[in-house]
Amino acid sequence: MEGITGASAFNTLHSVTILVILLLCSLVCVAFIVERLMYFRRVQVNPEKVLLKIRNSLVSGKTDEALGMLGETDGNPILSVIQAGVKNSQLPREQVGEVMRACQMRQRALMERNLGVLGTLGNTAPFIGLLGTVLGIIQAFRDLAGPQAQANGASVVATGIAEALIATAAGLVVAIPAVIFYNYFTKKVKLLLMEMEVVAMEVLVLLSMKKGGSHAG
Repeated sequence: MEGITGASAFNTLHSVTILVILLLCSLVCVAFIVERLMYFRRVQVNPEKVLLKIRNSLVSGKTDEALGMLGETDGNPILSVIQAGVKNSQLPREQVGEVMRACQMRQRALMERNLGVLGTLGNTAPFIGLLGTVLGIIQAFRDLAGPQAQANGASVVATGIAEALIATAAGLVVAIPAVIFYNYFTKKVKLLLMEMEVVAMEVLVLLSMKKGGSHAG
């Protein structure tokens, strides 16, 4: 009986440990998912509408007026790129483009914040759960050789395996939302990067119109 009690205690201990680890992983995933959802909701903006708003000011060379219309960027990646271009509009076209590209790189790092951790947890959580299942199955087969199995038959092993599979299920519960939102956020980042590229080109065109007009004058 002491052997059986020890085995049961070992089984319970490793199961609880694995489940606690997965619980912590799930809390981290939820926190990062909520944070990223709030971030991408906050940075939603219509770039065409913004450019239309400042177009006349840029073409006429009133960069201060255009910056005033932009207002505070509040970490918005698209507005930050536009602002970087307008603030440095006195530079040659190539240098303005470089400034906006540097701004895009900084904004990309902000957009991808926590995504690496989310993707890692989505990939590793099933393996953590699988580890708990393997340890549980090992213990179940050990119990099969014990005196309790001789008395109760295969039900002892079946119960142990059923308990062990809970760890795998818990790992999948953590991993599935993490992977789904990781892919969703990655797609959002790609779309924003494309919009930033287009906006940067449009800003360069507007600034060229300004310089062309002033040169003609």
